[in-house]
Amino acid sequence: MPCSIPPSNLALFIAQFLAKLEAFIIAKVYEEVNKIIERLMGQICPPVEEIKKILAIRDNLVNMINGLEKKIEPVRKFADILDPPIKAGKVTVLVLEQLPLPTAIGLPPLKDFGGLISATSTGMQNRFSQLLNIACQIVDLLAKDQKAIKDLTDISFDGLIPVKQKLESIDIKLFECVDKLPQAQKTEVLSLIENLPSNAGLTSLSGDGSGKYFYKNYVITIQEDKNSPGFAKKRFAQVENANGVVLMKGPSSFSSSTRILIDEIKFRINNQLP
Repeated sequence: MPCSIPPSNLALFIAQFLAKLEAFIIAKVYEEVNKIIERLMGQICPPVEEIKKILAIRDNLVNMINGLEKKIEPVRKFADILDPPIKAGKVTVLVLEQLPLPTAIGLPPLKDFGGLISATSTGMQNRFSQLLNIACQIVDLLAKDQKAIKDLTDISFDGLIPVKQKLESIDIKLFECVDKLPQAQKTEVLSLIENLPSNAGLTSLSGDGSGKYFYKNYVITIQEDKNSPGFAKKRFAQVENANGVVLMKGPSSFSSSTRILIDEIKFRINNQLP
Protein backbone atom coordinates (compact mmCIF):
# COMPACT_ATOMS: atom_id res chain seq x y z
CA MET A 1 0.00 0.00 0.00
CA PRO A 2 1.40 3.45 -0.86
CA CYS A 3 2.23 5.67 2.08
CA SER A 4 1.36 8.96 0.37
CA ILE A 5 -0.56 10.41 -2.56
CA PRO A 6 1.51 12.19 -5.23
CA PRO A 7 0.70 15.89 -5.71
CA SER A 8 -2.01 16.68 -8.26
CA ASN A 9 -1.16 18.64 -11.40
CA LEU A 10 -4.82 19.21 -12.24
CA ALA A 11 -4.88 22.87 -11.18
CA LEU A 12 -1.68 23.58 -13.14
CA PHE A 13 -3.12 21.90 -16.24
CA ILE A 14 -6.35 23.93 -16.01
CA ALA A 15 -4.43 27.17 -15.44
CA GLN A 16 -2.35 26.51 -18.57
CA PHE A 17 -5.45 25.52 -20.54
CA LEU A 18 -7.35 28.69 -19.58
CA ALA A 19 -4.31 30.91 -20.22
CA LYS A 20 -3.85 29.54 -23.75
CA LEU A 21 -7.57 29.76 -24.38
CA GLU A 22 -7.83 33.38 -23.33
CA ALA A 23 -4.53 34.75 -24.61
CA PHE A 24 -5.34 34.70 -28.33
CA ILE A 25 -9.03 35.62 -28.07
CA ILE A 26 -8.62 38.55 -25.67
CA ALA A 27 -5.65 39.92 -27.61
CA LYS A 28 -7.60 39.63 -30.88
CA VAL A 29 -10.67 41.34 -29.42
CA TYR A 30 -8.63 44.28 -28.08
CA GLU A 31 -6.82 44.62 -31.41
CA GLU A 32 -10.04 44.73 -33.44
CA VAL A 33 -11.85 46.96 -30.94
CA ASN A 34 -9.05 49.52 -31.07
CA LYS A 35 -9.25 49.53 -34.88
CA ILE A 36 -13.01 50.16 -34.72
CA ILE A 37 -12.61 52.93 -32.15
CA GLU A 38 -10.13 54.66 -34.47
CA ARG A 39 -12.67 54.49 -37.30
CA LEU A 40 -15.37 55.97 -35.06
CA MET A 41 -13.26 58.80 -33.63
CA GLY A 42 -14.19 62.36 -34.45
CA GLN A 43 -17.42 64.29 -34.77
CA ILE A 44 -18.45 62.85 -38.15
CA CYS A 45 -20.08 59.43 -38.19
CA PRO A 46 -19.08 56.97 -40.94
CA PRO A 47 -21.46 56.25 -43.83
CA VAL A 48 -24.25 53.74 -43.24
CA GLU A 49 -22.48 50.98 -45.18
CA GLU A 50 -19.41 51.46 -43.01
CA ILE A 51 -21.61 51.27 -39.90
CA LYS A 52 -22.98 47.94 -41.14
CA LYS A 53 -19.44 46.58 -41.62
CA ILE A 54 -18.45 47.72 -38.13
CA LEU A 55 -21.53 46.03 -36.69
CA ALA A 56 -20.59 42.77 -38.44
CA ILE A 57 -17.02 42.89 -37.12
CA ARG A 58 -18.20 43.78 -33.64
CA ASP A 59 -20.67 40.92 -33.73
CA ASN A 60 -17.89 38.48 -34.62
CA LEU A 61 -16.03 39.69 -31.54
CA VAL A 62 -19.16 39.11 -29.43
CA ASN A 63 -19.31 35.54 -30.74
CA MET A 64 -15.65 35.03 -29.83
CA ILE A 65 -16.31 36.15 -26.24
CA ASN A 66 -19.44 33.98 -26.04
CA GLY A 67 -17.47 30.99 -27.31
CA LEU A 68 -14.76 31.59 -24.72
CA GLU A 69 -17.29 31.74 -21.88
CA LYS A 70 -18.88 28.50 -23.08
CA LYS A 71 -15.48 26.81 -22.89
CA ILE A 72 -14.76 28.15 -19.39
CA GLU A 73 -18.14 27.23 -17.88
CA PRO A 74 -17.73 23.41 -18.24
CA VAL A 75 -14.36 23.70 -16.48
CA ARG A 76 -16.08 25.34 -13.52
CA LYS A 77 -18.83 22.70 -13.55
CA PHE A 78 -16.13 20.05 -13.26
CA ALA A 79 -15.39 21.47 -9.79
CA ASP A 80 -18.99 20.69 -8.79
CA ILE A 81 -18.52 17.10 -10.00
CA LEU A 82 -15.92 16.71 -7.26
CA ASP A 83 -18.53 17.32 -4.54
CA PRO A 84 -19.77 13.67 -4.27
CA PRO A 85 -16.28 12.07 -3.95
CA ILE A 86 -15.23 14.75 -1.44
CA LYS A 87 -18.33 14.11 0.68
CA ALA A 88 -17.86 10.34 0.40
CA GLY A 89 -14.21 10.69 1.38
CA LYS A 90 -15.09 12.76 4.44
CA VAL A 91 -17.62 10.13 5.53
CA THR A 92 -15.00 7.41 5.05
CA VAL A 93 -12.50 9.31 7.20
CA LEU A 94 -15.13 9.85 9.89
CA VAL A 95 -16.04 6.15 9.94
CA LEU A 96 -12.40 5.08 10.09
CA GLU A 97 -11.68 7.53 12.90
CA GLN A 98 -14.57 6.20 15.00
CA LEU A 99 -14.09 2.54 14.18
CA PRO A 100 -13.13 0.66 17.38
CA LEU A 101 -9.95 -1.34 16.96
CA PRO A 102 -9.19 -3.22 20.22
CA THR A 103 -5.59 -4.20 20.75
CA ALA A 104 -6.37 -6.94 23.29
CA ILE A 105 -9.37 -8.45 25.09
CA GLY A 106 -9.15 -10.59 28.22
CA LEU A 107 -7.12 -10.92 31.39
CA PRO A 108 -3.48 -11.67 31.79
CA PRO A 109 -3.10 -15.45 32.13
CA LEU A 110 -2.85 -16.70 35.72
CA LYS A 111 -2.11 -20.10 37.09
CA ASP A 112 -5.65 -21.49 37.16
CA PHE A 113 -7.84 -19.03 35.20
CA GLY A 114 -7.91 -16.00 32.90
CA GLY A 115 -6.16 -15.52 29.65
CA LEU A 116 -6.08 -13.45 26.47
CA ILE A 117 -9.28 -13.83 24.41
CA SER A 118 -8.23 -11.92 21.26
CA ALA A 119 -5.63 -9.43 20.03
CA THR A 120 -4.93 -7.26 16.98
CA SER A 121 -1.49 -7.59 15.45
CA THR A 122 0.81 -4.62 15.13
CA GLY A 123 0.84 -5.10 11.36
CA MET A 124 -2.94 -4.76 11.15
CA GLN A 125 -2.86 -1.60 13.24
CA ASN A 126 -0.23 -0.14 10.93
CA ARG A 127 -2.28 -0.96 7.83
CA PHE A 128 -5.36 0.62 9.39
CA SER A 129 -3.35 3.76 10.20
CA GLN A 130 -2.06 3.91 6.63
CA LEU A 131 -5.59 3.55 5.27
CA LEU A 132 -6.82 6.43 7.41
CA ASN A 133 -3.84 8.54 6.35
CA ILE A 134 -4.43 7.86 2.63
CA ALA A 135 -8.15 8.64 2.95
CA CYS A 136 -7.35 11.97 4.61
CA GLN A 137 -4.84 12.84 1.88
CA ILE A 138 -7.32 12.02 -0.91
CA VAL A 139 -10.01 14.23 0.63
CA ASP A 140 -7.52 17.06 1.12
CA LEU A 141 -6.23 16.70 -2.46
CA LEU A 142 -9.71 16.76 -4.00
CA ALA A 143 -10.79 19.74 -1.87
CA LYS A 144 -7.72 21.75 -2.88
CA ASP A 145 -8.22 20.90 -6.57
CA GLN A 146 -11.87 21.93 -6.36
CA LYS A 147 -11.04 25.30 -4.79
CA ALA A 148 -8.24 25.93 -7.29
CA ILE A 149 -10.56 25.22 -10.24
CA LYS A 150 -13.23 27.59 -8.92
CA ASP A 151 -10.66 30.32 -8.23
CA LEU A 152 -9.11 29.97 -11.70
CA THR A 153 -12.45 30.10 -13.51
CA ASP A 154 -13.58 33.06 -11.39
CA ILE A 155 -10.43 34.91 -12.45
CA SER A 156 -11.14 34.02 -16.09
CA PHE A 157 -14.73 35.28 -15.96
CA ASP A 158 -13.64 38.46 -14.14
CA GLY A 159 -10.97 38.99 -16.78
CA LEU A 160 -13.65 39.17 -19.48
CA ILE A 161 -15.44 42.09 -17.80
CA PRO A 162 -13.08 44.82 -19.15
CA VAL A 163 -13.22 43.18 -22.60
CA LYS A 164 -17.02 43.41 -22.59
CA GLN A 165 -16.80 47.02 -21.41
CA LYS A 166 -14.50 47.74 -24.32
CA LEU A 167 -17.09 46.28 -26.68
CA GLU A 168 -19.80 48.38 -25.03
CA SER A 169 -17.80 51.53 -25.79
CA ILE A 170 -18.28 50.68 -29.48
CA ASP A 171 -22.03 50.22 -28.98
CA ILE A 172 -22.40 53.67 -27.44
CA LYS A 173 -20.76 55.39 -30.40
CA LEU A 174 -22.55 53.20 -32.95
CA PHE A 175 -25.98 53.88 -31.46
CA GLU A 176 -25.20 57.58 -31.42
CA CYS A 177 -24.38 57.41 -35.14
CA VAL A 178 -27.45 55.28 -35.92
CA ASP A 179 -29.65 57.80 -34.14
CA LYS A 180 -28.43 60.52 -36.55
CA LEU A 181 -29.36 58.54 -39.67
CA PRO A 182 -32.48 59.30 -41.75
CA GLN A 183 -35.43 57.29 -40.49
CA ALA A 184 -35.40 54.76 -43.34
CA GLN A 185 -31.70 53.97 -42.88
CA LYS A 186 -32.09 53.98 -39.12
CA THR A 187 -34.88 51.38 -39.33
CA GLU A 188 -32.75 49.28 -41.67
CA VAL A 189 -29.74 49.27 -39.34
CA LEU A 190 -31.85 48.56 -36.24
CA SER A 191 -33.38 45.59 -38.06
CA LEU A 192 -29.87 44.43 -38.92
CA ILE A 193 -28.90 44.61 -35.24
CA GLU A 194 -31.88 42.48 -34.24
CA ASN A 195 -30.82 39.80 -36.72
CA LEU A 196 -27.10 39.72 -35.93
CA PRO A 197 -25.51 36.24 -35.95
CA SER A 198 -24.78 36.54 -32.23
CA ASN A 199 -28.53 36.53 -31.65
CA ALA A 200 -29.06 33.41 -33.75
CA GLY A 201 -30.79 30.59 -31.94
CA LEU A 202 -32.62 32.80 -29.46
CA THR A 203 -35.92 31.82 -31.07
CA SER A 204 -35.34 28.29 -29.76
CA LEU A 205 -35.53 29.73 -26.24
CA SER A 206 -38.72 31.64 -27.01
CA GLY A 207 -41.87 29.62 -27.24
CA ASP A 208 -44.44 32.24 -28.22
CA GLY A 209 -42.57 35.01 -30.05
CA SER A 210 -43.46 37.48 -27.29
CA GLY A 211 -39.86 38.33 -26.45
CA LYS A 212 -39.91 36.00 -23.47
CA TYR A 213 -37.17 33.39 -23.30
CA PHE A 214 -37.62 30.15 -21.42
CA TYR A 215 -34.73 28.50 -19.60
CA LYS A 216 -35.07 25.64 -17.12
CA ASN A 217 -38.12 26.59 -15.00
CA TYR A 218 -37.69 30.33 -15.51
CA VAL A 219 -38.79 33.09 -17.87
CA ILE A 220 -36.19 35.58 -19.10
CA THR A 221 -37.27 38.97 -20.43
CA ILE A 222 -35.20 41.84 -21.82
CA GLN A 223 -35.99 45.16 -20.18
CA GLU A 224 -35.03 48.69 -21.18
CA ASP A 225 -33.14 50.81 -18.68
CA LYS A 226 -35.23 53.99 -18.46
CA ASN A 227 -32.24 55.98 -17.15
CA SER A 228 -30.16 55.44 -20.31
CA PRO A 229 -29.84 58.11 -23.04
CA GLY A 230 -32.26 58.12 -25.95
CA PHE A 231 -29.70 57.29 -28.64
CA ALA A 232 -28.15 54.37 -26.76
CA LYS A 233 -30.66 52.55 -24.65
CA LYS A 234 -29.24 50.32 -21.97
CA ARG A 235 -30.98 46.98 -21.54
CA PHE A 236 -30.88 44.22 -18.98
CA ALA A 237 -32.20 40.68 -18.65
CA GLN A 238 -34.42 39.73 -15.75
CA VAL A 239 -35.54 36.34 -14.48
CA GLU A 240 -39.12 35.59 -13.46
CA ASN A 241 -40.76 32.49 -12.08
CA ALA A 242 -43.95 30.95 -13.49
CA ASN A 243 -46.04 33.45 -11.47
CA GLY A 244 -44.25 36.48 -12.91
CA VAL A 245 -42.30 37.27 -9.74
CA VAL A 246 -38.92 38.82 -10.56
CA LEU A 247 -36.17 36.69 -9.01
CA MET A 248 -33.06 38.26 -10.47
CA LYS A 249 -31.84 41.08 -12.71
CA GLY A 250 -28.75 41.08 -14.87
CA PRO A 251 -26.37 44.03 -15.31
CA SER A 252 -27.56 46.99 -17.37
CA SER A 253 -25.66 47.07 -20.66
CA PHE A 254 -25.32 49.11 -23.86
CA SER A 255 -24.68 45.87 -25.75
CA SER A 256 -26.57 45.56 -29.02
CA SER A 257 -26.43 41.78 -28.63
CA THR A 258 -29.42 40.21 -26.92
CA ARG A 259 -27.41 36.98 -26.82
CA ILE A 260 -24.89 38.50 -24.40
CA LEU A 261 -27.66 39.59 -22.03
CA ILE A 262 -29.32 36.15 -22.21
CA ASP A 263 -26.07 34.22 -21.73
CA GLU A 264 -25.05 36.34 -18.73
CA ILE A 265 -28.36 35.80 -16.94
CA LYS A 266 -28.32 32.07 -17.78
CA PHE A 267 -24.91 31.83 -16.14
CA ARG A 268 -26.31 33.51 -13.02
CA ILE A 269 -29.30 31.15 -13.01
CA ASN A 270 -26.94 28.15 -13.15
CA ASN A 271 -24.91 29.41 -10.21
CA GLN A 272 -27.43 31.21 -7.99
CA LEU A 273 -30.85 29.62 -8.48
CA PRO A 274 -31.95 26.01 -7.90
